[in-house]
This record gives sequence, structure tokens and C-alpha cells, in this order.
Amino acid sequence: METACFLCNALRTITPECSCGEVMLDSGPVTDYTGPYSPYFNVSFASEYCLHLFTCPACGNDQIIAVPLCVIREP
Repeated sequence: METACFLCNALRTITPECSCGEVMLDSGPVTDYTGPYSPYFNVSFASEYCLHLFTCPACGNDQIIAVPLCVIREP
């Protein structure tokens, strides 16, 4: 069964609110900051979630949000 992150693949967006009241921006998957660079690094997920880093443009706070993966079904 293949899975994909709907945020990484621009299928949907989410807009979490920071504690200061501003909307946080998606800064991408955490693996972009901690893992080796490879355009295919996230092709095979070992988890049911993709961890995304969200950053507040106003106060600079960061928050990691676990985004559930969606199942890709073949036609």
C-alpha cells in the first residue's frame, strides 16, 4: 500500500494559529532539516505521519505537526 503526505504533494493546506494569534506558515517536512538531501528521501514512509515544521512569521515560534498520510489507490 502506497501512502503520501497531502501537504508535501500540495493536495491540501492547513493553517494552524500561533499562540500570538498569527497564522503559521508550513516550512516543510522536518526530514528536510534533519535528513540527508535527496529528492526521493520521503518516497517510502515508515510511519503513518509526516512531521511538518510550522513557523510563525510574526514572533518566530516553531511547531511540529504530525500530518496523517493518505493512501494512494490505483485505478
